[in-house]
Amino acid sequence: MKHPPRISEPVRIRPSEVAERLGPPPWHEALLDDGRNWAVLCSDPPGRRTETHANADFNEWWVVVSGELRWEIGSHPPVEARAGDVVFCPAGTGHSVETIGDGPSLRVAVLPRDAGARKASGGPGRDAAVAPGGPPNMIHTRVAGMLELFGPPKWTEHVVLDDRNKAGFIHYAPGMSSNPHWHPGLDEWWIVLKGELRWRIGSNRPLIEARQGDIVFIPEGLKHGITSVGDDTTVRLAVTPPDMPHIYTDDDAQAPPARD
Repeated sequence: MKHPPRISEPVRIRPSEVAERLGPPPWHEALLDDGRNWAVLCSDPPGRRTETHANADFNEWWVVVSGELRWEIGSHPPVEARAGDVVFCPAGTGHSVETIGDGPSLRVAVLPRDAGARKASGGPGRDAAVAPGGPPNMIHTRVAGMLELFGPPKWTEHVVLDDRNKAGFIHYAPGMSSNPHWHPGLDEWWIVLKGELRWRIGSNRPLIEARQGDIVFIPEGLKHGITSVGDDTTVRLAVTPPDMPHIYTDDDAQAPPARD
C-alpha cells in the first residue's frame, strides 16, 4: 500500500468520491497520515471475508462509512456494524471482517503508520480483555446506542483511548459551535457520523462544509472552530493524540498566535 502524503493544508475527504474514482471493490486506499496513524479506506463486495489474523503489538479499529459488516474478534460474539459504528480490536487478538447485506461496504481502518513493518500473524491470536461496561475500547460502539444512552446534546464521550489515540463522539444541536482553538505540533481529524458541519479555519481560508461520511483534516497550528449547521443534530468522531493541548486565543490575550 502506497504511503499517504503528509498533509500541510486543511482538506475535506469524501469517501464516496474515492469509491467512485476507484470503482468496484475490493480495494483499499490510504487517505492520510497524521504522524501517528494511517487512515485507510477499505471497500469490499458482499460476501468477501478477510483472513483471520492478529496484530501482535498494536490496536486496530474501524469506523463504518456505509454498508453492513460482520467482525469476528477473539471469542467475542460476532459484531454486526453499520454506518457510524466503531469497532475496536485489541492488540494480539485474532480477527476477520466480512461484508454482509446486498451491497459493497466502506470502512476506515485506523492503524499505526509503521504497521507494515510490524509483526502480524495468521490464526486466532490471544483473546484480549476489553472494556466490559462502556466506552472507551469496547469491541463495538454503536452510534445509535450512544445517542440513546447519553441523550440530547451537548456531550462528548471517548470511544477509543490508547497509547496512540483519543477518539471521541461529539454531539451538537443545530447552531452549536466549538470555541475556536489550535493545537501546537499536532494534527486533528474528524469523521462526520451524522448531520452537517462547518469548519472555520484561520482568518482568511475558505470554509469547509462536511456531511455524513466525510473526513476533515486540519494540520497542526491552524485555529479552527466547528459549527453544526442544518436542521438536525450532528455527531462527529474527533481523532487526536491522547494528550493534545488546546490553545484558546479568543479567550487569552497572552496566548501564542496560531499560524495562518
